[in-house]
Amino acid sequence: MTDPLARRGLYRLVYASRAADPAAIDETLRAVVVKSIQNNRIDDITGFLAAGEGRFLQVLEGPGQTVAQAYERIGADPRHDEVVLIADGPAERRLFSDWNMGQRRLEAEDASALSEVGLEHFTPAGLDEERAIRLLSLLGARHLR
Repeated sequence: MTDPLARRGLYRLVYASRAADPAAIDETLRAVVVKSIQNNRIDDITGFLAAGEGRFLQVLEGPGQTVAQAYERIGADPRHDEVVLIADGPAERRLFSDWNMGQRRLEAEDASALSEVGLEHFTPAGLDEERAIRLLSLLGARHLR
């Protein structure tokens, strides 16, 4: 992660992970979102979580120190394997300010969003920051429908 002094203002972090139990991804998604909403309200964190094909892609935005602590908890969470940091650093504004933790379970109709960022399957660990944010934004817009 970036220098701790840079974590004092608004901060954005994007990561991908694999579900430790891909068969239970729906149950894991529900549990993660419920707990995240509670924690994120307290910590002033907003973000969005996408899940599908046994994988997660998430963006967290908020005060740098609390975002860093949330990411450390995620890394230690036994429900996540192969946690990959895609991007982290200061942010000028929140892109996902509408949700303490919005979420979307990918469905067949999301294939066009995956295609728009160059993915045939939901394999987010290989995305760069720009494509990850684009995918989360597209899925977030569908979440609002």
